[in-house]
Amino acid sequence: MLFIAFAPFGAFAFEETSKNGEYSIEDIKYYKIFDNVEIPKIMYDFRQANFEIIGEIKKEWEIEEVDVNVEYTSSKINPTGEFIRNNLFEIGKHYGIFEDNEDFLIKMNEWGTQFTKLMMKKSSEQKDKLIVQTVNALDNLDETLNLFSERLREWYSLYFPEMDSLIKKHDIYVKLVSEYGDKEEYTRTSLKKTMPSNIARTISLAAKESMGADVSEYDLEIMKNLANEINGMYEYREKLQEYLEASMKEIAPNLTKLAGASIGARLISLAGGMERLIKLPASTIQVIGAEKALFAHLRERAAPPKHGIIFQHPLIQGNPWWIHGKVARAISCKISIAIRADVFGNDISEMLFEDMNKKVEMIKEKFPEPTKKRRPRPDTRDFKGKGGPKRDDGRPRDGKPFNKPKSGEKDGKPRDGKPRGNKPFGEKPRGDRKKDDGRPRDGKPFNKPKSGEKDGNRPKPQNERTGEKRGGPPKPKMERKVIGKTSSQN
Repeated sequence: MLFIAFAPFGAFAFEETSKNGEYSIEDIKYYKIFDNVEIPKIMYDFRQANFEIIGEIKKEWEIEEVDVNVEYTSSKINPTGEFIRNNLFEIGKHYGIFEDNEDFLIKMNEWGTQFTKLMMKKSSEQKDKLIVQTVNALDNLDETLNLFSERLREWYSLYFPEMDSLIKKHDIYVKLVSEYGDKEEYTRTSLKKTMPSNIARTISLAAKESMGADVSEYDLEIMKNLANEINGMYEYREKLQEYLEASMKEIAPNLTKLAGASIGARLISLAGGMERLIKLPASTIQVIGAEKALFAHLRERAAPPKHGIIFQHPLIQGNPWWIHGKVARAISCKISIAIRADVFGNDISEMLFEDMNKKVEMIKEKFPEPTKKRRPRPDTRDFKGKGGPKRDDGRPRDGKPFNKPKSGEKDGKPRDGKPRGNKPFGEKPRGDRKKDDGRPRDGKPFNKPKSGEKDGNRPKPQNERTGEKRGGPPKPKMERKVIGKTSSQN
């Protein structure tokens, strides 16, 4: 049995030995050194799973009938690959590929650079990359068209203000300004060629009775030139849209059949390519384009989004609002299957389209009327101080009980064993003194002794009128001397 393994610069074959997987350079029975120019291309072919060179090597070595084990990737079954990778410099120097260690580093770096360039070129040639750029160009073009159309409306309204309220669509407004310009050219006969007769009659009458300002021919010509440029951008947008639809039918026929060219292209663009889109589950495809609403739901506990960019799908727009989420779920499941079928080259668009329509009809029959909203369940999540209070136990945000036990207390109860707090609703709080002993809550007397006093025996204040101390014996009255005669003595 032969073991074949590859190095960047050649292929080497070893015979199976009984050395417990230990090989040396002398054990190489067949070898082929690649051309220095072809080495990056061969490395790229192996990366893309193109193994045609193996058949060519077998024919060259005449070992087609021999039992051969080829190492495509690192494997324990083929032990020779590990030996070659561990001895690249020694094997290359043995066969005259490298002169010294510096030459080894220079050539390996050159081959790796060329291989990377080929990989980047292949990635750029993928058709879905062109679709992503086309979608981005359409978005930028829409922004530019809206901006310039609004500018033209404001500018031309100085001359013909009535047409701003009569024509709502930007592209029709721009086309009329570009084609006619002067108010005298807005006749019913000329306008009937491009629009209904009643609208043509309204515009023609408004042009005759317009209250806009009179401008010179030069000013009007400048406005018409701007309208011509904007009209050309609208025509280019139509060409881009046609190119997008043709490209989508070529590379993603299943996705185009189910979602349409515009929605399918935007899904590919938002996902970053078809290879990334096929890795996404149906639930993620359903909300692509609604990232802000999704993160608002995850962070701020808002309502979750039911759909993203697929909200523009005709089956969602044409059904009642209460089944939009269910229809979006059914469509996203079929889109998930369709994009995988497109990548692997299977055209099952008709079958998926019929299944999707049947699923939507079943949803419509099952939910003919909006369902009643259920009462929200109590929130039992523990936020650990980061969220709001729980609804079931009424605890504060920190998750701790309101009556935090103090020093010397257990389980929120004082030393006497009576519970603290939890007073009945409506009970008035007690005063500063207890009713039994008249002492304040801290248990200390009101008359706190000052410096130089003991036991609170401070001097008692005197009565302002009598001059006696409060609580003492009565002071004897003093007799008043009378000088002269009074009226009673006369």
